[in-house]
Amino acid sequence: MKFGFLIDPKSFECDGFKIAPVIEFDSVLNNFYKTTSVSKGWFYGPKIELVQSFREKEDFALNPPIVHESFFHMSPTHRMTSTENYSDDHLKFLTLGYGFLQGLYLTPENYSYLGRTAFKPTTLNGLLLGDSDYINGMECINRFYINSNEENRNQMFACIHWYLISQSYEFAWDRFDAQYKVLDGIYKLSGTKADSHAARPIALSEKYNLELPLWAKLITKKESKLSKQRNELFHEAKYGGYPIGYSYPEENYNLEFRSFNTKLIAAALGINTPYLQAEPKNRILGMWNIKS
Repeated sequence: MKFGFLIDPKSFECDGFKIAPVIEFDSVLNNFYKTTSVSKGWFYGPKIELVQSFREKEDFALNPPIVHESFFHMSPTHRMTSTENYSDDHLKFLTLGYGFLQGLYLTPENYSYLGRTAFKPTTLNGLLLGDSDYINGMECINRFYINSNEENRNQMFACIHWYLISQSYEFAWDRFDAQYKVLDGIYKLSGTKADSHAARPIALSEKYNLELPLWAKLITKKESKLSKQRNELFHEAKYGGYPIGYSYPEENYNLEFRSFNTKLIAAALGINTPYLQAEPKNRILGMWNIKS
């Protein structure tokens, strides 16, 4: 199975499969640097001119806006091959999991990219892969797939997919909404029990031995800053206490919520990394340092 888009030329082999750049990797990358619009670690689709109505053409002097396509394709950069005849679903899961380790949204050949897409590794997770992390991390992900039933595989796929792709959203409240869905997805997968939404992060942090962020700690018997923000956004159309766009929470959910979910996904996959014990407010680019 071919996939992309990834500028990392690393090749490696795990038990049952291997990953390597495609033969034409250099030319694909050269074309990428020559033809693609990028900004701060993100690339954008081809430019298109929007269509104006007949009346708009008569009334307005300027041409219609130029925007980037929301759905587009890219040439694959890598190939994953299995020595164990893994199914397409199995290889798709491994591709998505590899993207989680790289901090990128990786997708099989001929699948559409959605809006802006990260191309710089670490963009979506803040973690660098060391030499041993490739094999150790991917073998953990493969073991999760092999040892899980179909329901749990699908649930984990949904969590990683949403975790990665939602970070391309422009607005903070949309990213918050998506990360909360990831949290709920991991809660469902974990098999833990909590008597309220506010108690779910607590149950998860206890199950996976993670430090609980301050905003997830209870301020009443059934409320935390996180659950209060969740209820306001989901049920009252407010973010930061006001209609969306008029205020923002004091909490740095963009960084800290993503970090908490990174740890939850890694722990649920069985990835043994010191990052699980990292301080919730940590802003420093880190290393995976995954143990075998």
